[in-house]
Amino acid sequence: MQRVPFNLVEAFSAVVEQGGFARAATVLDMTPSSVSRLVKALEGELGVRLLNRTTRAMSLTEAGQRFHADSAAALAQLHGACERAAQQAAEPQGTLRVSAPVAFGRSHVVPHLAAFLGRFPQVRLDLLITDRLVDIVAERVHVAIRIGRLDDSTLVARKLLPNRRILAASPDYLARRGTPAGVAELEAHECLVSTVNHDGEVWKLQGAGGERAVRPRGRVRSDNGDAVHRLAVDGMGICFRSAVSLEEDLRAGRLVQVLPGWTGKESGVYAMAPSRPMGPAARALTDFLVERWVARGGAG
Repeated sequence: MQRVPFNLVEAFSAVVEQGGFARAATVLDMTPSSVSRLVKALEGELGVRLLNRTTRAMSLTEAGQRFHADSAAALAQLHGACERAAQQAAEPQGTLRVSAPVAFGRSHVVPHLAAFLGRFPQVRLDLLITDRLVDIVAERVHVAIRIGRLDDSTLVARKLLPNRRILAASPDYLARRGTPAGVAELEAHECLVSTVNHDGEVWKLQGAGGERAVRPRGRVRSDNGDAVHRLAVDGMGICFRSAVSLEEDLRAGRLVQVLPGWTGKESGVYAMAPSRPMGPAARALTDFLVERWVARGGAG
């Protein structure tokens, strides 16, 4: 089957519909001679004359009439498809598959989703709220909210918030067990250990004295960050969690920062996407979350 370049058919259609080369050139933003060359190229591709040309007039040949009748509907359909694609690229719509860690997602993402859906009624959400490391490509995730190190350089990353891990405990726990005055004293405390990744097994702290690595000990270990967070609030020990995840409880006084001169490395909260550019709906969601967090003076 012979394939004819789209621009040749478009030029011919414009000449017919506008009644001449000069008017067609204006519509196409070209010169009349350029339009004429495209029509001649089309006739060469098809092997048939489509237009009768004289110095004063232009008319369709019989073959030209048939070709215009057959191609007009196809051109209209193609233009419509282009317009719909452009509209879809500009307006957030369709299903947006989002992943986020449990604690951060529960307290800092989910509370804003009703307002997001209200602003963008054409978007549907498919949420993965989990502490496991989601395979963004294999699980067809459009945007993943992640806290901490970025190990996969093939993904598109956008930093949403600054962040670092901090030590925290409840006032009740500190009243019972005392407040550590130095990093070495952590060994005598109940430490709530997160087993989600290696960072939870070894606490790397930075302070005026450089970097210290602490292997936390305690009665409780969990592969769920939300569980560790809740146990800290309930007075069961000291946790080493992202500051943005603890922000609400720190403000409310349910948790107190321990050893504020010692924290984890700056890590950040990121939006991860499988391709560049980020899709319209994913971009709209990340913009919306940042807007809401900034309006409230932080991630909360």
